Amino acid sequence: MKKALFLALLVAFVLAVTTFAAPYVIARGLEMGLKRTLGADVAVRLASYPTLRLLLGQFDQVAIEAKNVTLGGLVVNEYALVAENVVLNMRDLLARREVRFRSEAGLQVRIAVGEGELSKYLWERIPALRGWRIQIHAGSATVLGQVPLLNAKLDLAVRGKFVAAGQEQIAFVPEAVEISGFLIPPAIVEAALRDTHFVIDLAAAPLPLELIDVKMEPGQLIISARVLQ
Repeated sequence: MKKALFLALLVAFVLAVTTFAAPYVIARGLEMGLKRTLGADVAVRLASYPTLRLLLGQFDQVAIEAKNVTLGGLVVNEYALVAENVVLNMRDLLARREVRFRSEAGLQVRIAVGEGELSKYLWERIPALRGWRIQIHAGSATVLGQVPLLNAKLDLAVRGKFVAAGQEQIAFVPEAVEISGFLIPPAIVEAALRDTHFVIDLAAAPLPLELIDVKMEPGQLIISARVLQ
């Protein structure tokens, strides 16, 4: 009788410890695996009921937040993923710290990129425009810089939008150019910018992404994408 009671208490104790410890232990393992994949510090929150399902890699909800993730040279300020009914390959996580998610509802990520990081990315892609800066407004964007003329420098503003260019790229499309406040005719703009392309490539993301939507909000570019499984 005492032995059976001891075993029952032992089992209850193990289950209690597992219930409280499993979310923390698995979340830390996921953070380590995602840090290796994304190359940035990651915070993970897990939810599953009953809690023991976590040990099988089955989650009701997974929330992932990371900062300063690099997408092929572009540093993003915010990288957030929230998914429901997710299955994780626990063998790959425990053996190789590799994160492999699967969700019937799909995995979607929200990416926010600030003006400063977009400007640095512009300098990297088009070195001749180093020192120019990008401003993001509600529904539009402006590239600001200066062009030399004789012994003077003229202020130049290229106004346009960031739009989807297929499922893997986002392109800046110029709509108007002003030099010192004077609007340049569209034909001249098209001829001058024909060979200039400023593109954000989602194929260079640590986790392969497929573009859903791109929005311009004051001070930042918001990208919604689907994680390819």
